[in-house]
Amino acid sequence: MEFISNKGKNIEIEVDGVIYLRHAIKTKFIKQGESYINIFKKYVIPIYEEGDIISSSEKIISLCQNRIIRREEIRVGFLAKFLSKFASHPKYEGIGVGESIKMQYAINKVGSLKVLFASFCSFVTKLFGIKGVFYKIVRSGSKWTRWVLW
Repeated sequence: MEFISNKGKNIEIEVDGVIYLRHAIKTKFIKQGESYINIFKKYVIPIYEEGDIISSSEKIISLCQNRIIRREEIRVGFLAKFLSKFASHPKYEGIGVGESIKMQYAINKVGSLKVLFASFCSFVTKLFGIKGVFYKIVRSGSKWTRWVLW
């Protein structure tokens, strides 16, 4: 089989000294609510070989599972606009909560108090060179929130 990569990506990737070959699988346009199992059966199974590792983007899985929120459904408030200005913008993760609409989604999902708490903790820990605390608190929250509060 001839390996194909996505534009701008290498076919070979090295992880911990092991070289892996990546193969981008071209599919039809995936629509909201489609079965990702059927998509895998149609496009992956025919070329799968024993020992292959299969991965899919969370975007495709979310789309298939109807876990999509459209931008038009989110009303960005003052807090999201304000806090997003202070978010870091790592090159490898995209914009994240540095985009006010994504900060608003976080506020809608976990509440403004938790986002404010995570922002404060992130500010303090960045002074000591520790990054990613905001995401750890907002994503899973319980362990980090307990650790910081107690």
